[in-house]
Amino acid sequence: MTGGFRKTEDGMPLVAMSRQFKMGLRRYLYGVGSVIFVFLLYRFLSSSRGSEADVRLGYKGEVLSKPSVNNFNDGGSSPGNIVRLDVYMESQCPDTSRFVRAQLMPAWKRLSATGRVDWNLIPFGKARCVEKPDGDFDCTCQHGPNECILNQLMNCVIETIQHPDRYMEIIECIQGKPNLDAALEKCIATSESLSVNQMQQCASTAHGRKLLALAGAKTASLSPRLTFVPWIMLNGERVVDALYDLPGNLCKQLEPAPVACS
Repeated sequence: MTGGFRKTEDGMPLVAMSRQFKMGLRRYLYGVGSVIFVFLLYRFLSSSRGSEADVRLGYKGEVLSKPSVNNFNDGGSSPGNIVRLDVYMESQCPDTSRFVRAQLMPAWKRLSATGRVDWNLIPFGKARCVEKPDGDFDCTCQHGPNECILNQLMNCVIETIQHPDRYMEIIECIQGKPNLDAALEKCIATSESLSVNQMQQCASTAHGRKLLALAGAKTASLSPRLTFVPWIMLNGERVVDALYDLPGNLCKQLEPAPVACS
């Protein structure tokens, strides 16, 4: 014992050695904590970027369309889940025409203001598009050439406007029209959002055929494969009964159900 402190064999006081150990341990724990913090921050930022990059891809990985905007919220709806609706359709299909007017548009008018349905229309159906050497497409449709060009017009409208609250009624108008001229006169010329010349150019040229091919790639990716038109999916699952009662089937999946479902 010297001066009241015990010494180690090399002469260092035990108290000093204890302090040195504690300081080393503190620096070690601080370093480990910093590494963990940086790792968690990186995971959080990576997750955020991934969710923002959620876009739908079509033919050859190209962007088919921007993510749907859920219209607007009426301010009086309750918070809750969002149901994704995908309708695979054909512009001159009688079953699609009946569905659009008897089910889709009533559901739209009833539920669009809730902001809780993600509305997606894919005009293609049982068509077929084959890419040519020059990059253009040769497309054939179930109900003939006029259906192809009207499907292309629908895809042009959706690409140009992008927001369902602005294009839904235009698509309803085009549905079932006999040809492009009738659709341009009755549905496009009356729209403040679209140019007749622009839509005619889009629908009747290579760009319109490319949009149709993109819709075809999305249709071809369905599992199980499309065997009937319209093919209606809620949250990624085909719901056959939605053909006869779309509003009711949407309301069943909205939790809690909004006032509009009452």
